[in-house]
Amino acid sequence: MLRICWFMLLNGLLLCLGAAPAPPVTERDFGRQFEQHGVQGSFLFYDGAAGRYTAYNLARCRRGFLPASTFKIPNTLIGLETGALPDTAALYRWDGVARSFPQWNQDMTYARALRVSCVPCYQQLARQVGAAAYRQWLAKLRYGRMHVTPANVDTFWLDGDSRITQFEQVDFLRRLQAETLPLAARHQRAVKQLLVLQKTPTYTLYGKTGWRFRSARNPDNGWLVGWLTRADGRTAFFALNVEPQPGPPDDARFLASRRAVAEAVLKEMGWL
Repeated sequence: MLRICWFMLLNGLLLCLGAAPAPPVTERDFGRQFEQHGVQGSFLFYDGAAGRYTAYNLARCRRGFLPASTFKIPNTLIGLETGALPDTAALYRWDGVARSFPQWNQDMTYARALRVSCVPCYQQLARQVGAAAYRQWLAKLRYGRMHVTPANVDTFWLDGDSRITQFEQVDFLRRLQAETLPLAARHQRAVKQLLVLQKTPTYTLYGKTGWRFRSARNPDNGWLVGWLTRADGRTAFFALNVEPQPGPPDDARFLASRRAVAEAVLKEMGWL
């Protein structure tokens, strides 16, 4: 009862100040779906037609995490808008350094680089964009709280003090899907097409994964952010963030868990 009264008071205050009321949030328990895949974390869902959030582990949905490779979405947009990236067919030339992900050790287009989440490809792009341009465009895009300097320009989304919450991820994706970001519409459309994960007669699933590698101080941290458009016209947005359950690391299981958990939750909610 107290939570409902506080919510009504907050919305009333926002209306008096001329601001739109915050969308309501319903909490649901999806712990079983996380446990089945050996992870713990949080899930945020936004139903566009209903104007309502559904959250699992709400407090954690409000915590900030490094965006890791989910940052390839705004990174591609900023690259296109600044001209550092002529188009998504532009070629990344492999530097000859063999890395632990074989799919990165080759020349590729940036369209493919986003799909295989090629970190060195986007680090090369980041050095071309530069810290000043990132600070300018990230403020315009209202994308989390990114801390960019000339010294960390090619790592700021992977390590350090940059943070974004699941609420901020969903807000950014809503504006991208609607093509209302302060960027050329053609750039937003180009990036949206690169995010298609699955297309069926009844729905299209868009998304981008991220993986913040474990360190001595921090566990692995994984993302899947995206949206779902259905043939009946409905659209919903989601942001999943996960960490492994305690125990020996299992990278293959952890990598697969992001999409597996997200799809299990979306099925539970009747969207898949």
